[in-house]
Amino acid sequence: MAKKAKALSNEEIVSIRFNPPFLLNTFQAAALLGKSVRTVREMFHEDGFPMKRGASAKSEMYVVRDDLLTYMDGNGSLVHDERS
Repeated sequence: MAKKAKALSNEEIVSIRFNPPFLLNTFQAAALLGKSVRTVREMFHEDGFPMKRGASAKSEMYVVRDDLLTYMDGNGSLVHDERS
């Protein structure tokens, strides 16, 4: 049986952009950055990208909000900040 897709609703995306949680999974990080989930997962392999994975290779990836925003701001890759 196939896994159920973990798409975020438009309301969840707006909520994440205005008040992001402390820990973000790949879907939430993509919504915050305005990028696709695939792009965020590919960025996992970049040097210094703050995304982490649990002990197992199949564990879900996560990132701390402040680390992600600091990294993206330092690289000039932050698309835009709708919170201001």
